[in-house]
Amino acid sequence: MSKAVRIIGALVLVIVVGFAGWRYYQAHRARAAGIIAESITHDGDTWTADMTARVTAPEDTVYNAIRDVQNTHSDQVKAVRVVSDSGNTKVVDMDLNGPGGQPITTRLQFEYDAANHRITYHTLDNPMLSTDAEYTLDDEGGSTLIKLHETTKFAQSLPVPDGVIKDVIRGIFVSQLEGLKRTLHVDTADKTNEDDTGF
Repeated sequence: MSKAVRIIGALVLVIVVGFAGWRYYQAHRARAAGIIAESITHDGDTWTADMTARVTAPEDTVYNAIRDVQNTHSDQVKAVRVVSDSGNTKVVDMDLNGPGGQPITTRLQFEYDAANHRITYHTLDNPMLSTDAEYTLDDEGGSTLIKLHETTKFAQSLPVPDGVIKDVIRGIFVSQLEGLKRTLHVDTADKTNEDDTGF
């Protein structure tokens, strides 16, 4: 066997092992954040995500923490600035950590429905993508079940594997949960259901 074939084989092995390790880390991070179920699919350039997480805090406390989106900071979310706040509607500019550490700013409009334990948001004036999402909160006594339904449509096809887009969508929700965890000073992991994530 030639030296070049051995080098290429070694490189392929390193890439496969590295990718497997990275995927394991992402799955572990999602479980630690509290995700207990997820489904991320796409039809063309439209992606649909349904994710469920459990947070060990009362529903009203979780709702208020999500409502105060401007306090969110995590690895993915660098800063949030309130543009307007009127009654049950809030518009914010959110700086996300983009490729190469470059910030990507997106404008989001949130609408709050406390009576139905629901928060919705959508992107405003974003030429790259359009996102509509809804959080539904279910009170479980000492903990809260958060269900996220999100639809994202990209303006053009992205030249990356589906797994990368799924990781980005999951990563944003995981970052939101990690930020929520820090804000509430609670543990979001559901230790009894660690094997139910579907990863």
